[in-house]
Amino acid sequence: IIFSQPNHQCFFSLVNYISDPPPRSHCHCQKTQKSFLPRSLQKMGKNISKEKMHEYKDTIKGKFDEKEIKHMYKIYHKHAPNGKMGKKEFKKYIEELAIFKKVDTQETYEQLFRGYDRDRDGYITFKEYLQYHLGIVFSTDELFDIVFSMYDADGNGYISRDELVEVVTNSTRWMGDCDVESKDVQDLIQSEVDRIVAFCDINRDGQISKEELYAAAEKHPEILEKLKNLA
Repeated sequence: IIFSQPNHQCFFSLVNYISDPPPRSHCHCQKTQKSFLPRSLQKMGKNISKEKMHEYKDTIKGKFDEKEIKHMYKIYHKHAPNGKMGKKEFKKYIEELAIFKKVDTQETYEQLFRGYDRDRDGYITFKEYLQYHLGIVFSTDELFDIVFSMYDADGNGYISRDELVEVVTNSTRWMGDCDVESKDVQDLIQSEVDRIVAFCDINRDGQISKEELYAAAEKHPEILEKLKNLA
């Protein structure tokens, strides 16, 4: 991508980012120091029954070991002690990770929440939490549904141009390196969205269906990685 006379220093990094986006901090299961966890939570991972551990291992298809499952179990239950993480708890969970540089206090991280909440019931279960990290870290089959859900804001089964722009703009703002109010940055985001739509929108109706994205990803798996990193 070549642009002439960019007006913002961050514009160079955004051009590089959109051309070859670096991995985002989508894996939200970073290690938490024991001292920050209550004693009850420090022991919680050890209290998973054999039956539940077997169920969790089936969910993650052997990609995470028991120690990693227990670690994620503790982090999840720190924010969802009743086993259901709502949007309020999710917001606190994301903010405590401090992975974004620029965040408005009113931010709700809706697009990230949608990636976790596979059944769209307004809550994230621990199984959904595991499935999210399975897809994001290992690019398993789960990644397709995660990526589509993050962009499909209204849940109608299609990703519109406006939904693409909103998701990429939000994530760019959170990273804090660029002014998303800048015309240069907005033009760059619009240009990238145009390319994504042109690549995936087979029937040229201005939106991307699940079938169209799946067909595009079958031929070019890197499209899911790019959409993941842009979200």
